[in-house]
Amino acid sequence: MTRNRGRHGEFAFITAKQAEVLDLLAQNRTSKEMAHALGLSETAVNRRIDKLRERLGGVTRAELGRRYRDWCDERMPATSGNPLKSRATGGGENRPQILQLSADPIDAPEERRDVAGDPTAFEDPVAITVEPPWKDWKEPRIVPRVLDGENATLARGAAIAILLVAIIASLVLALAAAKALADAVS
Repeated sequence: MTRNRGRHGEFAFITAKQAEVLDLLAQNRTSKEMAHALGLSETAVNRRIDKLRERLGGVTRAELGRRYRDWCDERMPATSGNPLKSRATGGGENRPQILQLSADPIDAPEERRDVAGDPTAFEDPVAITVEPPWKDWKEPRIVPRVLDGENATLARGAAIAILLVAIIASLVLALAAAKALADAVS
């Protein structure tokens, strides 16, 4: 590694955008925090850091941040306060402001469920009970009320047996009438 590459000129080549990223890197911020503070994507922040690491001979991110911190301390006197903070906050530059949205309130009412049940149960995300529009529509009853209800099977079986006996009786009567007509003709 090129540790002593002219300490005063080590970061003379950086652009303003790279300086912003290095200010935040020197404060030990993560890529996600840097991206949020600068209004960039994490990829763009990582790209800028990697480009600087390549130029300095493949140093680590921590080493890059430490070197930049040391370079700023040598370059700017300590009497003016913390130069990293003043540069990282923008120093009066107009940047797009990123508003932080507040989290949901803790005492928010529980979301209404259509069907009561165990909230920890594994189920479909939404259960909806909808009555069909034709439910209240009354159709004419085909089957008498006697054949519906608790004893529907017994009542229907009895109705079938009665109808069967009636059909057989009518067949017997029809055959008896036919035989009587045949005897009368002969």
